[in-house]
Amino acid sequence: MGKAIIIGSGLGGLEVALMLAERGHQVVVLERQRQIGGCMQSYRRGTLSLDTGLHYVGGLHEGGALNSRFGRLGLMELPWKRMDIDAFEEIHTPQGTYMWPQGIDRFIHAMHQYFPRQEKGIEKFRQLMTCTDEEWMQKTCAWDYLSSIITDPELIEVLSAPAMCKMELRKTTLPLFTFVHGTTPFVESSWRLDGDGNMLVERLARQILLHGGQILTGKEVTELTEVDGKIAAATCLDGTSYNADIFVSDAHPAVTMHLVRDSRIVKKIFRRRMDSQENTTGMFSLHLQIKPGTIKYFNRNIMVTGRHSVWDNAVGDDYTVNGIMISCPLADVVDEYATCIDILTPMSWNAVRKWEDSHVFRRTEEYKQMKQSVARQCISMAATVIPGLEGAIENTYSSTPLTYRDYNATPQGSAFGFRKDYQNPMMTIVSARTPVHNLFMTGQSLMLHGLHGVTMTAWQTLRGITGE
Repeated sequence: MGKAIIIGSGLGGLEVALMLAERGHQVVVLERQRQIGGCMQSYRRGTLSLDTGLHYVGGLHEGGALNSRFGRLGLMELPWKRMDIDAFEEIHTPQGTYMWPQGIDRFIHAMHQYFPRQEKGIEKFRQLMTCTDEEWMQKTCAWDYLSSIITDPELIEVLSAPAMCKMELRKTTLPLFTFVHGTTPFVESSWRLDGDGNMLVERLARQILLHGGQILTGKEVTELTEVDGKIAAATCLDGTSYNADIFVSDAHPAVTMHLVRDSRIVKKIFRRRMDSQENTTGMFSLHLQIKPGTIKYFNRNIMVTGRHSVWDNAVGDDYTVNGIMISCPLADVVDEYATCIDILTPMSWNAVRKWEDSHVFRRTEEYKQMKQSVARQCISMAATVIPGLEGAIENTYSSTPLTYRDYNATPQGSAFGFRKDYQNPMMTIVSARTPVHNLFMTGQSLMLHGLHGVTMTAWQTLRGITGE
């Protein structure tokens, strides 16, 4: 087997690296940061370990969407703990409170109880969750379809609320395929990791090393050199160069194509396509360090929506928070009390665009005040469903799309990669293959985002390389 260079150590990059190493390839992972993991990595603040992208996972039950793939990657051996069976999602809207139980049948029964006059629409939603007609769903607008089967706007809000921080809920573009795949696995079964995201990253890294692979940090790839129609070497910012037979980029597709500078194979039209693709919205993440013994741990997510719809509700240049997801990491529990609570709300690039020329640790006072204002709104909204929260906070830590851009080199700090558009799926779904026959891509911009989507895409990338 030949040598393979993997650019980037996010989940997709590590998964492809492991699968190639297991098949006898000499694998070298090049990571620009000092820490591996991309959006899956965790960072420490005092005694707290804070996750950047891993909050919960769907479909790990036997026969579930991720069970077999995670099993083959050795990830099922991690300490996964199932979330509350009777209510893994607790949804608060201005109209009422709704609990989502795990299991499609139990979930559908609950929706019937809440919305007895929407029986036909709910049954069509059940059929949708088991639908395998991928092409039809790719070409169908999620909002239009939900509106066609359901006549009660409140039910649409309830069915959409948990997706608020799992995908970009954009009425004009979101494919039904993306909506269903970002919803169904979690309804089937939802899980937390009894530890931080670094456990998953370190598990993959250890296996790569055991199979003879290398993982090098502080190696920012600045150029991919093309010779006789294929990539021959990856050159890093520090001047080092790495030759290989196969190159796989876990970087954003637009970033990847800019690494191939003087190419006779990569046409301008392909570069323009990668550059012109719209990116999904980013995320404002708030981590609350909780005083000991003040807030009971809850093994569910809590969604709180405001008076506006959860669709198109990202924080924009008016800096108004319209909806939040509250999550309580399983790792941070002491005597049944929470030590950390995470709050997420979608945030558009427009909200931070004025500071796009700044970098981590060199932000303006105005930017810091903006973060504090958004954080206060998030806490105020969370306090409506968690009594005593405001007085239980010891410290706060927050990040915006600018933070994600700087750490992960993701254009506009996009949380979910390229925006998929049901009106033009062939243009917005990117292949793992590139015009250069030995250069491949992986990651959330290709087919689906999230742990589920990135893992499925990693197998697509492997298939493109090996034909499996």
